[in-house]
Amino acid sequence: KGVVGDHDSLIALERILGENDLIDVSFLHRGADASDAVCRVHIRDRGRPAGFGTGFMVSPRLLLTNNHVLPTRTMAASSRIEFNYQTDGRGNVLPTTFFNLVPGDCFITDKKLDFTLVAVEPQNSTGQTPAEFGWLPLISAEGKVIKGEQLNIIQHPGGDLKQLALRENTLEDVLEHFLHYKTDTAPGSSGSPVFNDQWEVVALHHAGVPMKDAAGNL
Repeated sequence: KGVVGDHDSLIALERILGENDLIDVSFLHRGADASDAVCRVHIRDRGRPAGFGTGFMVSPRLLLTNNHVLPTRTMAASSRIEFNYQTDGRGNVLPTTFFNLVPGDCFITDKKLDFTLVAVEPQNSTGQTPAEFGWLPLISAEGKVIKGEQLNIIQHPGGDLKQLALRENTLEDVLEHFLHYKTDTAPGSSGSPVFNDQWEVVALHHAGVPMKDAAGNL
């Protein structure tokens, strides 16, 4: 860089390269608020650990995740969820909070659409409520995201600390019941909320699909 001494140099100082990716800083604050409602699912089958998934609260007591994460009432009843399994601004792992699931109060599942909606206990053994972590409303209106726009996914990939796939996740196709998008996820990301740039939930992440060309080749 150097001292600017003429009009042509002034013009060259700043440029938008390609699409304008600038976004208001409030995006970060809204994303942090949205992440509070996302939790790690400890999957247990007949009392034995069976893996991890991701889920998120959609009301003060209802959790949404995948059918293949919690396919049955029996498995849900022995599983539990964990909030705040993440690091703070200094990289320190936060204290976490656990809740049990109560499928006897509510359990709705669909294998084809790969979702499970299950009730969370109203209060855990330490007196905390799931509502303290907020929830992400499910908005029925269409058009919250269109082909070519960017998506954001909050997840626990591989059952690891909470992570964010931010904006470099292009929506490739909109089908009747599914969205196809490019993103970085891993086993354990199943059940993650998929957001638009307004941090509205637009999909429930459930699986990867192989990319194919027009002839159907991988």
